[in-house]
Amino acid sequence: MKYIWYCLTAKRLLSNNFHYQFVNDFITNVVRGKDSVDYDGIEKNYKNLRYDTTILNVQDLGAGSVSGRGQIRQVRQLVRHSSIGLKYGRLLSRLVHSIKPFTIIELGTGAGFSTMYMALASDKCKIYSIEGSPEIADLAGGNIKSLGLKNTEIIAGSFNDILPAVLQKIQHPLFIFIDGDHRGENLIGYFETILPFTTENTVVVLDDIRWSLSMEKAWKKIVKRTEVSVSIDLFRMGILFLKKDIEKQHYNIRF
Repeated sequence: MKYIWYCLTAKRLLSNNFHYQFVNDFITNVVRGKDSVDYDGIEKNYKNLRYDTTILNVQDLGAGSVSGRGQIRQVRQLVRHSSIGLKYGRLLSRLVHSIKPFTIIELGTGAGFSTMYMALASDKCKIYSIEGSPEIADLAGGNIKSLGLKNTEIIAGSFNDILPAVLQKIQHPLFIFIDGDHRGENLIGYFETILPFTTENTVVVLDDIRWSLSMEKAWKKIVKRTEVSVSIDLFRMGILFLKKDIEKQHYNIRF
């Protein structure tokens, strides 16, 4: 039902009703734009790991386990149920290619596919990716290394423990990708922690905004904040712009 309602309310095609040209250009050239990067290495790795039965002892610090106790999972389960997938991975890559950030902060590395999509888009950026489970962080590091990507740093630990130190390393422009903890109150907390370190050129992407009722409520609350000037709802992902001196805008876009 959620997706049906989204499809009924989302815009299918752009029109002249868009008030600002940069939004129109962003939707046309980035959200629905053409890819300029070769993803073969990432996507072959993705397909192979979907059948990998290697066992991981996962320390889940997100919504899956409030206690953080270990859980036994196979690599293929992690990839199939927790990885970003090709469609949205390519979108992340186009976003980074367009924005050209110097620093990317990712909360929730998983198997490393979102990290790889972003890293491949710009070798001039530095990606700090925080992952709560050490075994998953090791898996992601191996996947990233196999592609020869050297602009990433995977850090194992809780977001609250690691994020403050990473924020001290920022060079602007800044791009933020928040995933990996699906508790709405925590999402708001991470956003508020990051806000003082942002500029009007910072772009924030929130993943799984409809994963749970608390995530939906958190997304709606964040969109209403005065710091957010433009918000774009792609059903799974939400994109936030913090530009100043423009009228507040919100768009539901079919993707």
